[in-house]
Amino acid sequence: MAGMNIGKTSRFSAAVLCFLIVAWCEPAQAQQEAGRRVYDEQLRVRLDQQLPQAREIGLDGGGWFNFALFKYDDPPARRFRTLRQYQLRLWGSANIRGVHKFYVRGLVGWDDWNSGDNPGDVTGDETTNPQVERAWYQFDLGQMLRNQTGTAPPASLRVKVGRQFAAIGTSFVLSMPLDMVQFNATVGNWEFMAFLGMTIRNTRNIDDSDAVSRDQQRCIWGVEVAYNGLDHHRPFAYFMENNDHTNADPADPLQAYDYSSRYIGIGSEGTIILPNLRYQTELVGELGRTYGEGVTGGTQDEICAVAYNLLLEYLFQTKTHPKVTAEYIFASGDSDRRSSSTSTIGGNRAGTKDNAFNAFGFRDTGIAFSPRVSNLNMYMLGASFFPLEDIELFKQLEVGTKLFFYHKSADGPISDVDASVNNSRWLGWEWDIYANWRITSDLTWTIRYGAFQPGSAFGNDDRRQFLYTAVTFSF
Repeated sequence: MAGMNIGKTSRFSAAVLCFLIVAWCEPAQAQQEAGRRVYDEQLRVRLDQQLPQAREIGLDGGGWFNFALFKYDDPPARRFRTLRQYQLRLWGSANIRGVHKFYVRGLVGWDDWNSGDNPGDVTGDETTNPQVERAWYQFDLGQMLRNQTGTAPPASLRVKVGRQFAAIGTSFVLSMPLDMVQFNATVGNWEFMAFLGMTIRNTRNIDDSDAVSRDQQRCIWGVEVAYNGLDHHRPFAYFMENNDHTNADPADPLQAYDYSSRYIGIGSEGTIILPNLRYQTELVGELGRTYGEGVTGGTQDEICAVAYNLLLEYLFQTKTHPKVTAEYIFASGDSDRRSSSTSTIGGNRAGTKDNAFNAFGFRDTGIAFSPRVSNLNMYMLGASFFPLEDIELFKQLEVGTKLFFYHKSADGPISDVDASVNNSRWLGWEWDIYANWRITSDLTWTIRYGAFQPGSAFGNDDRRQFLYTAVTFSF
């Protein structure tokens, strides 16, 4: 990422952005919010990985301009929707000998919908009010002792306070920004992490009920321990708790809302059998309390759910660097939920145990279907390579594909309320293709297209399609 030193002339790179001609597709179903989150996560990872390089003493600043185009099916409205998204991010940082670090990043944007396509506002476009995406301060005790003594101490401690991205385990249970304080400590081969945070207002709730879906007010805390003493494996274990303080808006006298949950997870990541075969695995148990549908207060129902994830990835050490990937996701479901595995309305039948797994993490489950990880068996096969790496301009052009198969883990609903044929667990399959190209150090381009063919669990078997393409320019 291009940086900007205070007192020096900023460096800007010139680039010509290509216009893409997108073929029109027949309308079918799509989950706009979920499909866009796949793109948002890809962008988030790229930006967070491009934090300024540490210098002993220094001030830095810069930014990104991002343009994205989304086209997706919306069969309930019997239309194909188109969105053009413009976003400008500016950041600044300060670093004092690696001991004290400050970072802030702001965002302003504009969503330009085709006429009548905005599902949240039929009047048209939306402007994103200026907001603070990241703002934190970090104190590194280990670095301070290293500066004073010239040698690394046997133990270290970092404290980070502010708005930052939170994750635990492999991000299966938690993957979202929080306003929080985080502690990271190392003692020998052991790593310890603890955090306490609050969700950011106006972020999408994991409860899809209309009265609470557009905002969540939760206190989330957790602890994690990992061991780095093995050559090829990094085992870990964690505990995380979510306390729900969300208020219904508008108030709902016919329904109480509270999804407060606890998660106990174990897992490992590293390489197995072959040097280039990377694995990632995680098993999670969920406990807690929630209100059943139609309950206005008093006794809550017990949550008892489980989820598992396994990822295998092999990188061939040969020309074009091909990579193959396989992933399996299991998340328990609840057979007596009425129409949704992720909301209170249409959710758990009052007086029964809720076995539907729900959490705050992220997994790529395809962009056209993009179901939440609840009452789901998902199998994914993927492959990618760099076909033109001998040509300098296209050296960092990656092309790939992913194939998904979906099946319910139990009778009952999933996150998509259209999968309403309860006597069938076959949800369908999806094929995605994508390309990621770092054209220059300052300019990147990405595109992804997905088509989902619903299975017998859906009453409507029309194909769903989703496409996005985006250009990011850093300065």
